[in-house]
Amino acid sequence: MYAFSSSVSVHDASVYGTSNGFSGRAWPGDGFTADAAVEYSLTRSWVLALDVVYQHNDSTHLSGTMPPSGATPAGESIDAQSGSSWSIGFAPAIEYNWSPRMGTLLGVRMIEIGRNTTATVTPAIAVNMVF
Repeated sequence: MYAFSSSVSVHDASVYGTSNGFSGRAWPGDGFTADAAVEYSLTRSWVLALDVVYQHNDSTHLSGTMPPSGATPAGESIDAQSGSSWSIGFAPAIEYNWSPRMGTLLGVRMIEIGRNTTATVTPAIAVNMVF
């Protein structure tokens, strides 16, 4: 999957780390994700599953100004790059299917490898229904 991003107007406090009074634009980087999955049926009802996910995001560019203050009468100009990021995540799970159309999954997603990425462990629970 490839995601294209366009620029966005940013004012005041934002997810880009700006504070109140900021005015400018952000150009989020494009993103790429690849996911490989494998399943192994132990029995008719029990299945082991594993997803491996690679994600890369290009650098985000932020440009704008802070309003004038006592320390900076002309206002402060801001021009910053976040740097690119990448990560590799693993999601092992076990499935139990109590019928051909109904089942449940219990697993966890772990992201431990990467650059400019926070390590995370996220539980996953799902109910599968096929109609």
